[in-house]
Formats: sequence, structure tokens, C-alpha cells
Amino acid sequence: MARKKRTLRYKFIIGFFVVTVPLILFLFYNNYYAMNVVREQVSQSNSFLISTQAAKKDMTLEQTVSYLLKQATNNPSYPNLLTLSSYPEDSGDYFFAKQALLTSFDQDQSAYKEVDTFFVYLDKPSRLITSQRTYGEIERYHHVLDGYLADRGQRKVHEWDIIQAESTYYLVRLERVADDGAAVYVGALIKAERIMDELNAAKSDSGLEELLVSSEGVPLTATSLSPGDVERIETILKKPSSEAYHKFTQVGGMRYLAVNADFTQAPLHMIAIVPEKSLLSQLFYFQGAIYLIPVLGLVVILFYSIFLKQTLLEPMGALMSGMRRIMHGDLNVRLKEESSYEFAFLIDTFNSMAEQISSLKINVYEGMLKKQEAEFKHLQAQINPHFYLNSLNIIYSLSALRKNDLVEQMTEHLADYFRFITRAHRSLITLSEEIDHISNYLEIQKLRFPDKLSFEIDLQASLIGWMLPPLTIQPFIENAVIHGMPEEDRPYIISITAKYIAEEGAGEGKGVCEIIIADNGRGLSPEKLQQLRASSVAEGTEQVNSQGQGGLGIWNVRRRLTMIYGSLAEIRFFNRETEGTMVRIKLPMELDNERGDSDV
Repeated sequence: MARKKRTLRYKFIIGFFVVTVPLILFLFYNNYYAMNVVREQVSQSNSFLISTQAAKKDMTLEQTVSYLLKQATNNPSYPNLLTLSSYPEDSGDYFFAKQALLTSFDQDQSAYKEVDTFFVYLDKPSRLITSQRTYGEIERYHHVLDGYLADRGQRKVHEWDIIQAESTYYLVRLERVADDGAAVYVGALIKAERIMDELNAAKSDSGLEELLVSSEGVPLTATSLSPGDVERIETILKKPSSEAYHKFTQVGGMRYLAVNADFTQAPLHMIAIVPEKSLLSQLFYFQGAIYLIPVLGLVVILFYSIFLKQTLLEPMGALMSGMRRIMHGDLNVRLKEESSYEFAFLIDTFNSMAEQISSLKINVYEGMLKKQEAEFKHLQAQINPHFYLNSLNIIYSLSALRKNDLVEQMTEHLADYFRFITRAHRSLITLSEEIDHISNYLEIQKLRFPDKLSFEIDLQASLIGWMLPPLTIQPFIENAVIHGMPEEDRPYIISITAKYIAEEGAGEGKGVCEIIIADNGRGLSPEKLQQLRASSVAEGTEQVNSQGQGGLGIWNVRRRLTMIYGSLAEIRFFNRETEGTMVRIKLPMELDNERGDSDV
């Protein structure tokens, strides 16, 4: 068997992919590289922007701390702070010291625009003094600072702290006055949103969103992100990365690039995020190519497959199909001519070769028919002298015994037999004619063995006119008489049964004719039974051993039935369970068989 090989379709498709896939991958890589460059550049720009802003805000916080330290040490406001802690609130000195401080704060606050208010806090008694603002602002400052300042365990001195009032976050700084005896603090309050004013201006232009986050990961400014998103960004930013940015996907599916910058003066850091969609909006053609390249590749593959199928695969498939039909014996197949020169030449050559093979096969078949016809006539002619010799032996034996009446009966049966022989040149006879011929033969044998041999015939009525080759059953009867009769003195009975058996699925009226020849004689030896059951027996041996069991007569029947029916004919040999031999012959037939007589 030839080794299984790849088809042309498979090889062409694989070759196409080998050429196109690297090109597609190269284009994908170029797009991917360009997008990474854009991400890198924009992220570096954003990182530089927020780092600059963080440094600027750090400087503002540092300047604010310096201003508070001056107020708490050697600034002209220092004596006023001591006065506030030394005099009661209703005294004149307290009033003038307070007014002097507030005037100084109002004059200095124009230089510190990010600071909401400067304030003074006295522990004893607990009192908060803020810059001169509107009544509403003063109320808001008290609301934010009173609770924080009153709790000595919570408030922090000499460092920036973060406090929350409702949903707003503030930065607060406290510095204690240098005098150890005074419990006076000077401080500054900054709203977290004020720090982000400059960066928030860039949001509407580039899609950049910036937020201020505490060291605990709490967002201090308004943001479109959920607390869970901010927590995830914080986690991602803490991971080391070789790139200038970190990728982040929002819960809703939006993808962002995130960068951050830390503050040195306060426990804060800035985070800037930009949507990747707006980031790559300028790479419209590159983004389109990412989705278009696979589509175009599939379209090209589709049209390439159709073109390949029409120009090469279909003609090649038709040629292969024609060859398979030729292999299965269909020599009438002819292919249509193709448009391409190469396939037109191949198909013309194929049709010509099919025509030549068909003619050659017809000639060979006709020769085989003539050979089979001659062989069939020769085999049929061999039977006649075989039976002649046996008949003459019987007449001779009866004559020797001087049984003239039996000779007369045998002569009558021989006359019927010769009438049958005169028609035995036909290729087919009726089953009733074959049975009558066998009856004549057995009647002759009964004259020889009057008290020992008997026979029974059971012929189904529907099979009387069924046609079969002549002398199909007679050789088995002859062998039964010659080789099967027992030596001991007991009745020897030969039975012949013929019946029609319908086959399932073969159609109405179609089946087999089963002919059973049975006797109660000596039976077959195991060796001979095995030989007869074998699928093939050496013909030369059987021809030589014409007098043995299964000799020339049986071989003759097998050969003729095989020539007529092929493998549909069946002859089987059995030893009966009690005693004797049984032969079963099965021949294909139709119940309304009306082939009639026909000469060979």
C-alpha cells in the first residue's frame, strides 16, 4: 500500500500561509511597536508634567512651613502670639494682639494663594483664631479644625497631616510657639483641591485625569474612578516596571496608562491617568490596520482558495475521480475538456486511454466468453461417458444373474435416460426434468439392490419449472449409491428435498433454491469431509481420482456452477448426527424464473 501523501490543496494552503503569515506578523509588530512608542512618549511627558507640578507644590508647602516657623519664633508676630496666651480674651492687650496678627495674616496670604487660611490655636483656653474672611468661611474653618485641634492624641505638630470634613480633604500644618510656657500654635489649612487646579486645566485638552492620593491610597480629590479602581492603581504602581508607565483596566473595560509622582513635604503623591483610546486617537490608521489586516488576510485567502479550486483543484479532482472510476471498472467515464492547456492535454490523454482500455477489455471479455463456452461444453460432455460406464456395469451384472425381467425394467428406464441425454446439450433444464432423470437412475439401482435400496423425493410445487444446469444433482446421487451404501444388511435410503427460501432484503420473489441430498449410509471420513469442505481442491487430483468420493462428477458440478453463478452458488458436505451423509446445494433464483430452453 502506498504511503499516505499530502494533497495539493493542503500544500498550496500551507505555502500561502508560510508566505503571508510572516508579513502579517511583521505588520502587527510594526503597529505594536509604534503604539508602544506613543505610550512611552506620552507617559514620559505626563510623568514629567506631574513631577514638575509636584515639585512646585512641594516648594509651596515648604514656603508655607517656613512662614509658620518665622511666625512662631522671631517674627514681629511672635510677641503678639505670646500676648494671646498671657491675657484674657476681654482685655485690651488681647484684642490689639489679635488684630495685629489677623492684619499680618491678611497681608501675607496674597503671597500664598494655595493656603485657605492661616490660623492661631490656643490650648488654654481652647480657642481658634482664623484669618478675616466671610462669616460662612469662618464657620467652615471652625467645623474642619475644632475637632482635630482639640484632640491632642490625633493632631500632629511639625508635619503635614490630612484631615477630612464630610467629603472634602484638607492639608493642615501646626507649629508650636518657641516659648515653652505658652501653649500657642500657629498653622495653615490648605484644601486638597487647590493643589490640583493647574493640572486639572489640562484634562479637557488631552483626556488627562489627575488625582491626589494619600500615602494610605485614599483619593483626596474628585475622580471618575471608583475606590476599587484607585486601590488597584495603587497596587499596580507599587510593582517595579521597566517602562515609563503602568497599564490599568477599569472595571467597565476602559484601559488607561498611569504614572505617579511623590511629594517630599507631605504624605501625598499625584497620579495621572490617560485613556489609551484618546492616547492612540492620533494613530487612527495604525489602529485600523490592526483590525483590517486579519480581515484582508481572510479575504485574500478566500479569493485565493476559490481561484485555486477553479483553476487547479477541481480539474485535478475530476481527473482523480475518473481514475478511481476506471479502477472500479467503469470504462465509460469521460472527462470534460478544461480551458488551461496543461489540463486539456491531460484530459484528452485520459479520455483516449479510457477508450483504448474499454476496447481492449471488450476484446478480452469476448475471448474469455468463448473460452468458457468451449470449456463448459467440454465439461458437460465428460459426464455422459462417466454415466455410460456405470450403466453398462449394472446391465452386465443383471445379465449375469439372468434376471431378464429386471433387465427389461432397466432397459425401459435407460430409454427414458437416453431421451434425457438427447436434450442434455442444453445449458439449462427444468428441475422436474433433472428429478425425473435421477428417478430413472435410482430405479435402475433398485433393480440391482431390490431389498436394500430405496429413495424419497420431496419437490416443492413452485420449483417444478425452475431452470438449472443439467446433471447438477445426479453426480451426488451416483456417489451416494456407489460410495455411501453400507456393507451390513440394513435398508439404505436416499432422500432428495428441494425448496425455495426467500432472502431478507433481496426483494419480492428473490431468494435461493436449497437442494438437500441425504442418506443413512457409511458417511464420510474426517479427512475426506475436510477436503470437500475446503474452499479449493487440487483439480488434477480430483480428475485422476475419478472413482473416489467427490471425484470427477463432483468437481464437474462445482466447476459448471461456478462458471454460471460465480460465488453465489454453494455446495456444502456434512455427516449426519446419527449416520450417513448430507449434501446441501444452494443456487440463486427468482420465483418466477422463466428463462426457458436455450442452447449453449
